[in-house]
Formats: sequence, structure tokens, C-alpha cells
Amino acid sequence: MKVAIVEDEKNAQEALKKMLQLTAPQLQVDGVFSNISTAKAYLNKHKIDLLFLDIQLEDGTGFDLLNQLEAQEFALIFTTAYDAYAIKAFKFSAIDYLLKPIDPSELQHAIERAHKAKNPTITPVESNKAEQKIVLKTTDQRYVLAIKDIFYLEADGSYTIFHTQSEKIMVSKNLKYYEDLLQEYDFVRSHNSYLVSKYHIKALKTNTLILSNGSEVPVSHRKRKLFNQ
Repeated sequence: MKVAIVEDEKNAQEALKKMLQLTAPQLQVDGVFSNISTAKAYLNKHKIDLLFLDIQLEDGTGFDLLNQLEAQEFALIFTTAYDAYAIKAFKFSAIDYLLKPIDPSELQHAIERAHKAKNPTITPVESNKAEQKIVLKTTDQRYVLAIKDIFYLEADGSYTIFHTQSEKIMVSKNLKYYEDLLQEYDFVRSHNSYLVSKYHIKALKTNTLILSNGSEVPVSHRKRKLFNQ
């Protein structure tokens, strides 16, 4: 596989190249770029199989670069120090979203997925929002959840609890943060402490919503009219 790396920190460039040599010597690194202009010029003229892309670059963001590229097909792996861009990253059909410092085992798994990917592309997937994903980072683990698998979010002070069919995941960001991220995916506030997926609403009772998994979530008096509508 032919590989390109777009990363604006010299140390991070060298670290990733060394990790690739150790974990995936079959890869061929054809180009390393630190900014959008040089990366764009190369990627619009050369065919590659896999792109490692940082989000914060010298002259913009990795998303800016993707939006400026001509039609190309390659597997895309984001590398970044920030987890706040995960939803947007997966809208570009990313194979994976690796947080720095990069874990060698996670890098290897991402490369394996890139090998298996069929017809990888950077075209944004807007037609089916339910297939989008979100990355949640706890103190000891990183979760990648499909948006459609989230029933509701619950505030717990400055923390937020994600409720899925099989588990509860607590993360150290407040509910407002996730409300801003998820509002375009049909999540709405039913109460000061609850954010609910419209996709999973089954029924409306006097003061609660009944969800498709049987959960009951409170509805505030001023929100009831909205849900009736």
C-alpha cells in the first residue's frame, strides 16, 4: 500500500514513520507533508492507498484539505491530539481516529481495517446519519459507538452518561457539549438532565418518554408541547 502522511509536527512525522516501519513494513511511505498546500498538490497528482491525516495543520485543518481534493479513493486514518473532532472525522468515512500519543496496537488494527476496506473513499456520508459514529474517551478506555445505538444521554454534574442497549458509559464532559455535537443527529433535550434520540422514541406519557428499549426518560412541562408536535 502506498501511504502519505500529513502532519505539521516534525517529531510526530518521524514517530509515525518509525512506528509504521515496525508495525507495517509492507507499507510504502511516498510522501510526508506539513501543510495543506503541499499535500493538496501531491494528492491531486498521485494515487495513494492510505492517508494518515492530522487535524490541526499549519495553514488550516485536515478537513479543509479533504474538501479541496479532487475525487480520489484512499483509506483515511486521522491522527490527532484532540477527541472533539471525532464525529466530523467519521463523516469523511475515516477508517479510524487515532489519538496521540498513538498506541502501536491501535495503529496496527487501523492498518488491518484499511487493508480490508472495500472501495475506501473520503466522500462525506450524509445520506444515512444513523450510520455515523462517535468516539468516547474514559479514564481507561476509548469507545467507538454508532450514533444509532445511543438511546439517551443523562447529565451527572459535569459528567455525562451514555445509555446504549448493553452498557452505560460515563465521560468527563457536560451534557451541553454533547447536545451541540449531536443536535444534527436528531438528539433533543427532553429535560435539563436528559438528551434523547428521536430515533428511539416509542411513546409519550404524561411526564415521560418511552424508548424502544423500554427505558423511561423524564419530559419537562415546557418540553411536552414540543414532543407532542
